[in-house]
Amino acid sequence: MKRSTQFFYITSFRKPKSIAQYSNKVWCFGDSAGVIFTNSVTYFSTGESSLSASVSIANAQDSLLFYGSSVHPAAYINGWKKNGRLKNKLHQTMQNGDSLICLGWYHDMIIVPKSVTDSSFYVFLAGVSGPYFGLYYCIVDLKLNNGLGVVTQKNVMLDPVSTKDALMAVKHGNGKDWWLVTRKWDYPNAAYDNAFYVYLVDSTGIYPHPVQNVGTMRASNGGDIVFNSNGTKFAESDWGNLIELYDFDRCTGIISSPLNIELPSTTGPFKYYVSACFSPNNRFLYVLGNLNGFDDARIFQYDLLSGNISNSKITIGMIQDSASAVMMKLAPDNRIYISALSDIPGGGYPYPANYYNYVNTHLSVINYPDSAGLSSDFQLLSFPLAGHRTYRGLPHNPNYEMGPLVGSPCDTLTVGITENDEKNEVFFQAWYNSEWNMIHVNASKLKGKSGVLRLFDVEGRVVVDRKVSVINGGYFTTEIFMNGIAAGVYIVSLVTEKDKVQGKIMKF
Repeated sequence: MKRSTQFFYITSFRKPKSIAQYSNKVWCFGDSAGVIFTNSVTYFSTGESSLSASVSIANAQDSLLFYGSSVHPAAYINGWKKNGRLKNKLHQTMQNGDSLICLGWYHDMIIVPKSVTDSSFYVFLAGVSGPYFGLYYCIVDLKLNNGLGVVTQKNVMLDPVSTKDALMAVKHGNGKDWWLVTRKWDYPNAAYDNAFYVYLVDSTGIYPHPVQNVGTMRASNGGDIVFNSNGTKFAESDWGNLIELYDFDRCTGIISSPLNIELPSTTGPFKYYVSACFSPNNRFLYVLGNLNGFDDARIFQYDLLSGNISNSKITIGMIQDSASAVMMKLAPDNRIYISALSDIPGGGYPYPANYYNYVNTHLSVINYPDSAGLSSDFQLLSFPLAGHRTYRGLPHNPNYEMGPLVGSPCDTLTVGITENDEKNEVFFQAWYNSEWNMIHVNASKLKGKSGVLRLFDVEGRVVVDRKVSVINGGYFTTEIFMNGIAAGVYIVSLVTEKDKVQGKIMKF
């Protein structure tokens, strides 16, 4: 039998100490809760106690880089002012990383890498309530302070417009830049509007795009914006009962095709749709609502393939407690996790030192979110936190591992053949073998010792995710078996602590 192959060769300059790609597999939240989602779930203790929003980012080897929170105990004691702070990987407050503009909301803080080849990051902050209305940012440089990082710019105003509690970011279609998306909130007039604010974030700066007026008019300052797995659609949920879907162009940042699922209410009763998640296969949308304020929490599923999405609504879970369930988040293990705030003696925050119960030491889980109805398997308070405690928030992280839109107009990945090795560049070779239905991968002159090999599909989803080791001399070789993986275009990516190489290949 004749063997069919397809080759590509790519060379890549090494940039010492650069961070090439980032991971969402390390979560820091609640009262010292740290969870790592790799081949198995492991736990660690953080240096934080966060009532609401938290953020975290790891490198390509799933090692924590830094994290932050919107509200910590000192804020409750000293007044709700500039409450946010950032912690380094040693769980110490980062140099100049305190007194960030955050005021106790749930989606008012997010980390966005400045580029794929640098060690600098933007931390965006939403001033949802006074006196710090507007959108702000900080810059973190992890090259400083012996790799522990320094906040080099803090609380810089990007836009004075009042901002809804709904910051979210999504990878640009080129696979390296980012879009920041948020909603206007007309606080002074409490007026209805449908204004979205979109910013392009790249290695050279932050560039606001024209305001986009799209979809249903609304006035609530609380809710959520969440993207699907390939970043081509997002959903907005709203404390005022709004649930709406939109198309998003990752090349241009244009929002279009609003599809209303539930209309907002002007008089109530309000359902407080505070958090939402897409299923990994993008078929289902999950929305969390606190139907009686913040006491009776229910989780709803909508079938986005239904001829009538609104009528497909089904309750798949309930948290009947005086606790308030606030955040739900799709984790790297493709399960959806839900946090709940336990009743605190005296009604204050934080928890007393000895106050542990079943509610504040567990998360609830949707085990099979790609399944319809009750087969999605909501399990109440089924995920233990190894002795740590949860409050309202979970990590408000974007999908750091989303790939480029292969074949799109903004796909700028280098593809082709090059044999130029004069500058001691990394040599990377991969080819698809149709007879054996596998991809062969070889590399040489690597400087890193361990890393991650990933295979992305055309929509940026991770198909294969494997930890790897580099042998002496910088050589690496392996195979990716393609059984059960459809024909099409894929990206093979090899990232170590000092190298990054990637390129397209086709299974046929």
